Amino acid sequence: MLAHDRSLLFVAGVPVHPARPRRTPTGMNSRPRALVVGLSGLSWFAGCADPSPTPVDASSAEVATDAGAEAAVTPKVRDLADMPVPESVVAEPGVRRERFFVDAPSPPPNPASMTATPALFNRVPVLRYRADVMPAVAVRAVVVAMPGFLGGAGSFDPLARTLVKRATTAGAPVEVWVIDRRANLLEDLRGMNAADRLRDPEVAAGYYNDQSVTIGGATFAGYRTTNDPTLAYMSEWGLATTLNDLRAVIARVPQSRNHVVLLGHSLGATIVESYAAWDFDGVGGYRSLAGLAVIDGVAGGASASESSWRAGSMGGPFGPTAGVDSLRRAGPYFTALPILGVGALATSEIVARRAALTPAAVVADPSRDRVLRLLFSLTVVPPLTNGAALGLAFDNASCPLAFARMSIGQPTDGPLRMVSNPFAPGEQLTVPSGRTETYAWTDAPMSTPPEFTPLANAAAAWATTPTNFGEWYFPTRLSLDASAVGDLRLAADSWQVREGIRAMHGAEIDVPVLAIAAGLVGRAEAFEGLRARLAPAVGTDLPAGGSDRRGEQGFHSLFVPGMTHLDPLTGADDGTRNPVPGLLSTFVADNTRGTVTLAP
Repeated sequence: MLAHDRSLLFVAGVPVHPARPRRTPTGMNSRPRALVVGLSGLSWFAGCADPSPTPVDASSAEVATDAGAEAAVTPKVRDLADMPVPESVVAEPGVRRERFFVDAPSPPPNPASMTATPALFNRVPVLRYRADVMPAVAVRAVVVAMPGFLGGAGSFDPLARTLVKRATTAGAPVEVWVIDRRANLLEDLRGMNAADRLRDPEVAAGYYNDQSVTIGGATFAGYRTTNDPTLAYMSEWGLATTLNDLRAVIARVPQSRNHVVLLGHSLGATIVESYAAWDFDGVGGYRSLAGLAVIDGVAGGASASESSWRAGSMGGPFGPTAGVDSLRRAGPYFTALPILGVGALATSEIVARRAALTPAAVVADPSRDRVLRLLFSLTVVPPLTNGAALGLAFDNASCPLAFARMSIGQPTDGPLRMVSNPFAPGEQLTVPSGRTETYAWTDAPMSTPPEFTPLANAAAAWATTPTNFGEWYFPTRLSLDASAVGDLRLAADSWQVREGIRAMHGAEIDVPVLAIAAGLVGRAEAFEGLRARLAPAVGTDLPAGGSDRRGEQGFHSLFVPGMTHLDPLTGADDGTRNPVPGLLSTFVADNTRGTVTLAP
């Protein structure tokens, strides 16, 4: 399941590399040697989901006490109407963001329980970014983007808006369609929606964390558990389901071979590579594409064995991983973060809403502080501005999860110290050491030297509506299947193809490729395996037809020094330090032709 080449590991399709030096407080040195772990294929996580909160009786305002004692009074529960957010909004001047749904095929039922996917979930949410004009203009291209592990459509928000603006300015408009995988439909976002409609993040905190808010008279039912038998149908939400969903979305673009560039980030890179190589009724998925772009992720080349795919493996960095047989019988049906659980994603979205609205305000939040104590191994979380809370959670100097890092700025106004990363022993993090000081945040553009992701971009991504940044219930089966695609040139009689993993056409992929390495891949050379397994030249029916893979028109790979794993998606388009928007914009313009008018 792991391929090793002296400095790079691939875990279920997500590359990981030895940790690089981190910023340290003045006068301190750290030379971490631990591996930064990509968390894409580890179903061990699934045992760590948050328990469901105890329901609150909204009709009772008083707690009975012994005779003679002063009555204790609990706060009244605030009940709000269900307030869905608009499906179409102006994300920023000139850019409209709207959600639509695409009907998708029904996966087979769980063969152990015969539990079928409910019809409600046989559709794909898509977050569409386009020029804010009515009706929508004809476009040169549609960039269809696939998020990575635990990623929702919101993770692409800053980059998607930038690509639309650049193309509009250049006079060749494009749209960006970000896939929000069907698992996102399982999330209860009513608290987030109400918070957005009222511009009050504490509404969401009250709904999800202490049940002081109800929606339509209903208390938050709690986060789902990984072995919930009502979710047994998720055992079949693997690569075949995801790629059939993706195919249904791409089919909405007329003449997609001229107009669709498929983009994947992190594990999403493995997914889009698999789409290009997938056998759809005898035809490779690449035939519906004009180009392929991957950011900080790549399929590893080596495949899990049939026995480990079926029965599980003891070889995961965090313990045993589930095989498909046990997954079908009893889960874990989705992957939850270790120790932190699903609730950490919802808490991040609440913190982001605060940082977007009032970055300098200080809010007391026990649920947030629980997450920060676990992340930073703190006994006391000092007062934090909303900007500092978001920054500390995700900045590359303090965030312990490699796949969640941005270079977002620096904490100020309090002392710092080094602690061991609880998720990667041997790696050091820079965290607050004060107890009473109120920590503030120096934004990325104001840091010395300037960093990539402004706080506003990070907050906007995590607080994107009508969906969100995270995928609360990422299917375990998806990462399990991603570990088995190998070099994407599977033989027709292979066990993978027999089991429905049809990544067979890798050697025929004839579209141009752009491959960008950042904080996890770590070097451009990591993409050489991808270059080697493609068709030797670009298809003659494409704009760069006949271009050899040794030249940039056929295959362009590079590494962006200093970028974390998320910076390519959230970094500012400053025209100088961040090359990603420019590279993608040029790649899309050079490898598509004509225009297409898209249905509403």
